[in-house]
Amino acid sequence: IPSAVSRDRQAEVTARQALVETRTKLVNTVRSFMRTKALPRVKGTPESLAKNMRAALQYMGVSLPAHVERLLLTIEGLNESIEEADKALKQIADQDPVCKLLQTMPGVGPVTAVCFASSIDEIERFESANKVSSYLGLSPGENTTGFKIKHTGMTKAGSSRVRWTLNQAAWTMTRCRPNDPVVQWFKQVAGRRGKKIAIIALSRKMAGILYAMWRDQKPYNAAKAVQEQS
Repeated sequence: IPSAVSRDRQAEVTARQALVETRTKLVNTVRSFMRTKALPRVKGTPESLAKNMRAALQYMGVSLPAHVERLLLTIEGLNESIEEADKALKQIADQDPVCKLLQTMPGVGPVTAVCFASSIDEIERFESANKVSSYLGLSPGENTTGFKIKHTGMTKAGSSRVRWTLNQAAWTMTRCRPNDPVVQWFKQVAGRRGKKIAIIALSRKMAGILYAMWRDQKPYNAAKAVQEQS
């Protein structure tokens, strides 16, 4: 059973995720309105979409329906709530020694650090990086019949929230640290298997590296990270 502190932090991350998912759904609804009217796609992040869309429709001389305006107002309200949630998680991460340590790894920010740490709870529970990957549902499954062993895709048996944050952290790392040895390893896997499989493999490796950093109480070391498996 996770500690009370970990449960509270998981609740913080879950609440933020609910806000992000709701905003994503509303953004997709707004964009679908533009498609149904055969209007050009309005570029912008979720934070800038409302402002950009109002300006674009005004420029094109198209009136903004009341139901779309309600959606835009809701998106703007969600942006403020998500910003507040991010600040709360950053405050938690900045005050927690484990989360501060985990954030020394490129791509890992407050959300990923708090999510990973609260899910693992006590690092002593796990004997190796492979155990952590299995616990998080990042390891391949197995479908064995008779004497034939067949490996399947990820089991996805663990927290989908942690997998999602690790996936986002992995993409961020590939963009921000293209010369990092771990990213170079990712590129090699992507060349053989494609980016979709490679990013899953990178997420699994990042989970193992974070485990080792926490276990050994040492910050991220790019030179050793690519060999870390336990």
